[in-house]
Amino acid sequence: MQTMFDRLQRWSWLRGLLMILIGAWILIAPRQVYRSFIWIVAAVLIIAAIPKLINGFSARKASGTYGTSLFTGGFYLLLALMVPVIVRPLMSLGPLLLGIVLMIYGVNKILSARNRQQFVNVSVWPTVIYGVVLLIMGFIMALNPFRTVMMVFSFFGGLLVVMGILQLFTRPRA
Repeated sequence: MQTMFDRLQRWSWLRGLLMILIGAWILIAPRQVYRSFIWIVAAVLIIAAIPKLINGFSARKASGTYGTSLFTGGFYLLLALMVPVIVRPLMSLGPLLLGIVLMIYGVNKILSARNRQQFVNVSVWPTVIYGVVLLIMGFIMALNPFRTVMMVFSFFGGLLVVMGILQLFTRPRA
């Protein structure tokens, strides 16, 4: 176990460098990374389907039944064809739902600001402003969910760059 841990620490500079490179690519071209990721997933599914299909057809010749391999290979192929079509609406659905939840929460904050006031000399305006900001953020997320996904994706790229830099400078010296 200790040798595996030592090996992982020894290659931390490579992990840090990869994190910086991938994070920078995501920051520079998030849409290109997103499209590349979709096609890579589809290609992996097709590559996984080929041996299953071959195994299913060879089982048919040997025993006269197809077995589950042919079904699995066909499912992988169907999924590979559906990935480019389905992923974008599914990814856009997340920010849309989150935007609706934020809008409801913001309206709730605005409407209940006066009721939650505990002291007379404490203003309700910070709570109202917070509710308005939540309402605006939710509206933006619900109105344009795909751009929100790209913004979060870019944030993830920046986070990867920072993590990679920290990995390079905080790695243990061997």
